[in-house]
Amino acid sequence: MASVFVQRAVATRIQVSPFCRTARRSRALCNTVINGATNWHDAIGNAINATLSVAKELQSRNELIAPAVANLSPAAKKSLQGTCKESFQTVIDMLEEGQVALAAGDIATLQTKLSAALDTECDDELSNFGATFPLANLSKQLTKKVSVCLAITAQNVVA
Repeated sequence: MASVFVQRAVATRIQVSPFCRTARRSRALCNTVINGATNWHDAIGNAINATLSVAKELQSRNELIAPAVANLSPAAKKSLQGTCKESFQTVIDMLEEGQVALAAGDIATLQTKLSAALDTECDDELSNFGATFPLANLSKQLTKKVSVCLAITAQNVVA
Protein backbone atom coordinates (compact mmCIF):
# COMPACT_ATOMS: atom_id res chain seq x y z
CA MET A 1 0.00 0.00 0.00
CA ALA A 2 2.80 2.42 0.87
CA SER A 3 4.47 1.56 -2.43
CA VAL A 4 1.36 2.66 -4.37
CA PHE A 5 1.32 5.96 -2.48
CA VAL A 6 4.99 6.59 -3.23
CA GLN A 7 4.48 5.74 -6.90
CA ARG A 8 1.58 8.21 -7.13
CA ALA A 9 3.60 10.93 -5.39
CA VAL A 10 6.49 10.39 -7.77
CA ALA A 11 4.17 10.39 -10.77
CA THR A 12 2.64 13.67 -9.61
CA ARG A 13 6.07 15.18 -9.12
CA ILE A 14 7.15 14.20 -12.63
CA GLN A 15 4.14 15.98 -14.15
CA VAL A 16 5.09 19.35 -12.61
CA SER A 17 6.59 21.66 -15.19
CA PRO A 18 10.20 22.63 -14.57
CA PHE A 19 9.00 26.25 -14.61
CA CYS A 20 6.78 25.58 -11.59
CA ARG A 21 9.40 24.36 -9.12
CA THR A 22 9.13 27.46 -6.94
CA ALA A 23 5.31 27.55 -6.96
CA ARG A 24 5.28 25.19 -4.00
CA ARG A 25 1.66 25.56 -2.90
CA SER A 26 0.23 26.15 -6.37
CA ARG A 27 2.04 23.78 -8.70
CA ALA A 28 -1.14 22.50 -10.35
CA LEU A 29 -2.30 26.07 -10.96
CA CYS A 30 1.15 26.94 -12.27
CA ASN A 31 1.04 24.02 -14.72
CA THR A 32 -2.30 25.32 -15.97
CA VAL A 33 -1.31 28.97 -16.41
CA ILE A 34 1.96 28.28 -18.23
CA ASN A 35 -0.13 26.44 -20.80
CA GLY A 36 2.49 24.01 -22.07
CA ALA A 37 5.31 26.54 -22.38
CA THR A 38 8.67 25.05 -23.25
CA ASN A 39 10.85 27.98 -22.15
CA TRP A 40 10.88 30.38 -19.24
CA HIS A 41 9.93 33.45 -21.31
CA ASP A 42 6.81 31.76 -22.69
CA ALA A 43 5.96 30.30 -19.28
CA ILE A 44 5.89 33.68 -17.56
CA GLY A 45 4.20 35.30 -20.57
CA ASN A 46 1.43 32.70 -20.55
CA ALA A 47 1.05 33.03 -16.78
CA ILE A 48 0.72 36.81 -17.02
CA ASN A 49 -1.85 36.47 -19.83
CA ALA A 50 -3.92 34.01 -17.79
CA THR A 51 -3.74 36.32 -14.77
CA LEU A 52 -4.64 39.37 -16.83
CA SER A 53 -7.73 37.56 -18.10
CA VAL A 54 -8.95 37.03 -14.52
CA ALA A 55 -8.18 40.65 -13.58
CA LYS A 56 -10.19 41.96 -16.53
CA GLU A 57 -13.08 39.67 -15.68
CA LEU A 58 -13.11 41.02 -12.12
CA GLN A 59 -12.98 44.59 -13.37
CA SER A 60 -15.89 43.97 -15.74
CA ARG A 61 -18.00 42.80 -12.81
CA ASN A 62 -17.31 45.77 -10.54
CA GLU A 63 -21.06 46.51 -10.41
CA LEU A 64 -21.53 43.40 -8.26
CA ILE A 65 -19.95 45.27 -5.36
CA ALA A 66 -23.04 47.49 -4.88
CA PRO A 67 -25.28 44.72 -3.51
CA ALA A 68 -22.54 43.63 -1.11
CA VAL A 69 -22.45 47.11 0.43
CA ALA A 70 -26.15 47.98 0.16
CA ASN A 71 -26.42 48.55 3.92
CA LEU A 72 -23.73 51.26 3.93
CA SER A 73 -24.20 55.01 3.52
CA PRO A 74 -24.15 56.35 -0.05
CA ALA A 75 -20.75 57.96 0.59
CA ALA A 76 -19.26 54.70 1.90
CA LYS A 77 -20.73 52.75 -1.04
CA LYS A 78 -19.26 55.20 -3.52
CA SER A 79 -15.89 55.12 -1.76
CA LEU A 80 -15.76 51.31 -1.72
CA GLN A 81 -16.77 51.02 -5.35
CA GLY A 82 -14.09 53.56 -6.28
CA THR A 83 -11.49 51.72 -4.24
CA CYS A 84 -12.34 48.44 -5.95
CA LYS A 85 -12.35 50.00 -9.41
CA GLU A 86 -8.92 51.52 -8.75
CA SER A 87 -7.62 48.28 -7.25
CA PHE A 88 -8.66 46.21 -10.25
CA GLN A 89 -7.22 48.81 -12.63
CA THR A 90 -3.93 48.80 -10.71
CA VAL A 91 -3.66 45.03 -11.09
CA ILE A 92 -4.35 45.26 -14.82
CA ASP A 93 -1.89 48.12 -15.28
CA MET A 94 0.85 46.32 -13.36
CA LEU A 95 0.35 43.10 -15.31
CA GLU A 96 0.42 44.97 -18.63
CA GLU A 97 3.54 46.88 -17.57
CA GLY A 98 5.01 43.54 -16.52
CA GLN A 99 4.42 42.27 -20.06
CA VAL A 100 6.35 45.26 -21.41
CA ALA A 101 9.21 44.60 -18.99
CA LEU A 102 9.25 40.93 -20.00
CA ALA A 103 9.41 41.86 -23.68
CA ALA A 104 12.34 44.18 -22.89
CA GLY A 105 14.09 41.48 -20.85
CA ASP A 106 13.95 43.65 -17.71
CA ILE A 107 13.40 40.99 -15.06
CA ALA A 108 13.85 43.35 -12.10
CA THR A 109 11.06 45.61 -13.37
CA LEU A 110 8.94 42.57 -14.18
CA GLN A 111 9.24 41.38 -10.58
CA THR A 112 8.43 44.86 -9.28
CA LYS A 113 5.32 45.10 -11.45
CA LEU A 114 4.13 41.63 -10.45
CA SER A 115 4.65 42.48 -6.78
CA ALA A 116 2.57 45.62 -7.26
CA ALA A 117 -0.13 43.51 -8.93
CA LEU A 118 -0.69 41.77 -5.58
CA ASP A 119 -3.20 44.52 -4.80
CA THR A 120 -5.80 43.32 -2.29
CA GLU A 121 -7.12 46.75 -1.39
CA CYS A 122 -10.66 46.02 -2.61
CA ASP A 123 -10.92 42.80 -0.61
CA ASP A 124 -9.36 44.48 2.42
CA GLU A 125 -11.74 47.44 2.35
CA LEU A 126 -14.80 45.26 1.86
CA SER A 127 -13.66 43.12 4.77
CA ASN A 128 -13.19 46.22 6.95
CA PHE A 129 -16.84 47.09 6.36
CA GLY A 130 -17.98 43.52 6.97
CA ALA A 131 -19.02 43.05 3.36
CA THR A 132 -18.23 40.02 1.25
CA PHE A 133 -17.42 40.50 -2.40
CA PRO A 134 -19.68 38.24 -4.48
CA LEU A 135 -16.68 37.28 -6.60
CA ALA A 136 -14.38 36.58 -3.66
CA ASN A 137 -13.32 33.23 -5.12
CA LEU A 138 -12.36 34.85 -8.41
CA SER A 139 -10.48 37.52 -6.49
CA LYS A 140 -8.57 34.84 -4.55
CA GLN A 141 -7.81 33.08 -7.83
CA LEU A 142 -6.35 36.33 -9.16
CA THR A 143 -4.10 36.68 -6.11
CA LYS A 144 -2.94 33.07 -6.47
CA LYS A 145 -2.16 33.56 -10.15
CA VAL A 146 -0.13 36.70 -9.45
CA SER A 147 1.75 34.73 -6.79
CA VAL A 148 2.45 31.98 -9.33
CA CYS A 149 3.80 34.58 -11.75
CA LEU A 150 6.13 35.82 -9.04
CA ALA A 151 7.24 32.26 -8.29
CA ILE A 152 8.06 31.68 -11.95
CA THR A 153 10.09 34.90 -12.15
CA ALA A 154 11.91 34.06 -8.92
CA GLN A 155 12.89 30.72 -10.40
CA ASN A 156 14.55 32.49 -13.33
CA VAL A 157 16.61 34.57 -10.91
CA VAL A 158 17.59 31.48 -8.88
CA ALA A 159 18.29 29.32 -11.95
